[in-house]
Order: sequence, then structure tokens, then C-alpha cells
Amino acid sequence: MNPRAPASRWNWSAVMAQAVAFALLAALLVLLFRFTSDNLHARGVHTGFDFLSKPATTPVFNSPLEFEAGDTFAKAFLAGALNTLKLTAAAILLSTVLGLLVGLGSLAQNPLAKAIAKAYVELMRNIPVLLHITFWYGLLLELPPASSDGASSLVLASNRGIFLLPTVDGLSVQGVVSISPEFAALLIGISLYTAAFIAEIVRASIGALAQGQLEAASALGLSRTTTLRRVLGPQALRVGLPALASEYIGVFKNSTLAVAIGFQDFMAVSETMLTDTGQAVEIMAIVVLFYVCVSLIVSAAMHAFEERHRRWEAS
Repeated sequence: MNPRAPASRWNWSAVMAQAVAFALLAALLVLLFRFTSDNLHARGVHTGFDFLSKPATTPVFNSPLEFEAGDTFAKAFLAGALNTLKLTAAAILLSTVLGLLVGLGSLAQNPLAKAIAKAYVELMRNIPVLLHITFWYGLLLELPPASSDGASSLVLASNRGIFLLPTVDGLSVQGVVSISPEFAALLIGISLYTAAFIAEIVRASIGALAQGQLEAASALGLSRTTTLRRVLGPQALRVGLPALASEYIGVFKNSTLAVAIGFQDFMAVSETMLTDTGQAVEIMAIVVLFYVCVSLIVSAAMHAFEERHRRWEAS
């Protein structure tokens, strides 16, 4: 490590300014909630979060946390949150890999690869993400039904979902890994849409670097793959991280479109709870808190990664 490398320091004035801003915003939200609660009480409307301990009547499917009717509303919110986080994590991973491939393809020397990458970006990013989702959902529902003939294969794709190492018993289909049509449509649609923007980030980040580095690496006899991985890649990552963080937060926000095709993410579960309980203010407060907190966590994680990457480059 270079002992002369400057240590990374926090900009404490900026940190304090953000802390004060968030404190004022939190105080304002608390006051608004308090005033709304008092007005509702004056009109005889019961408020509070006591409903979270009461049994829910609507089950939540496809969640890592098993939830059945009769479990508490609090557990229902947790099951919906896990569905949202599961979808977000899978979409971020898939869109990043695909976006990286398309972005590198747009920089390839092969004219066909460049044309395909450019066509992909122009097509995918100009189609609304909701249309992406509904298209793939409709396509998945048109798949043939599950039958015992396909049970001998490793993967079974049907209108009931996608199954790995499936077992078909009449109308019941089980697999080591199973993906519902709703989850698959959301994953494919959001990933294809986001990958187009990530591809542009990759292309622009590498394009922003000095061309002399590529020429120097070529003169040293480095292969194009080694040059991208060892020379251009680390620098491009530092350039593209802020835009990449925005895209990841966008993936999380776009997950709310799950309600359009019936996937029970956090927003869909919240809407069901609102109908069942009528606690609109409390439920909307929980929804706002969840989405704000996760967005801030993603942003903080990307910032921490950026700082760590900067320290690694300085060493």
C-alpha cells in the first residue's frame, strides 16, 4: 500500500446537512401523521397500529416466509417485503450481467455485434417497463400446461411456471426450484428494460476514459480481455457507479408494478391490507417508510462500495 496515498475522509458538513434535512423531514411526517390521527379520532375513526397483531384473511404466496390466512398482518407485511426484495435482488443481478454483455458488445470491433447491441438498447429502453412485464406475462401464460411427459426433463416450462427437476402428479407440479409465471414475467421484463440503461452506462463509462490507455495496453501486448478487466474496467466502474446506483434504485421502485399482474409484493400486500382493515394512514406510512429505508440502504451500500473502490485504487 502506498503510504502517501491520501486517506478517505468524510465530508462532515455534507453529512450533517443531510442528517438535519432527514430529521426535519421525519419531524414533518410525524406532525402530519399526528394531526391526521387527531382529526380521525375527532370523527370517531379508530387509528393506530394495533391491527398489525390481528389475523389476516388473505394468504401471501411465493414468499420465502411461509404465510397462511390467520397469521398476523405484521407477518403479511414481512412476507410481502421479502417478495419485493427477492425480486429486486434477482432483477439487479440479471440486468447487470446482461447490461455488461450488451455494453461491451457495443464497444466490440465486430460490426454485427455493435449493431445488435445498439438495436437492443434502442428497442428495450423505448418500450415502457409495464409493457415489458405484461408482454412476458401473456407469453408465459400461453405455454402448454404441465404434463407427466415433461417430468423426465431437468427443466419444465409451462403455464404453471418454470420448474427445475420437476415432479408432476396430476395437477400438482413440484420442483427443486420453482418460479411462478408472475415472478418470471417481472424478472424478465424489468431485467431486459434495465439492462438497456446499464449497457449505456457501461459504454459511456469506458468511452469516457482516455483512448491512450487502450493504445498503451495494446503496445504492451495485453489482450483486449485483459485490458478491459485490468486497465479500463476498474476506472470505468468508478465513473459509472453513481448512475448504476440510480438504476438499482429504479429496479426496486419498478417492482411495485407487480400489482399489475397479481404478484404479491409489498405494495400489493399493502393494498390488500388497506382493503381488509381500512387503516389507510397507518398502512401508507408503513409503505413510505419501507420504500424510503430500502432506497437509502441501497444508496448507502453503493456509496460505501464506491469509497472502498477509491481506497483500493489509491493503494
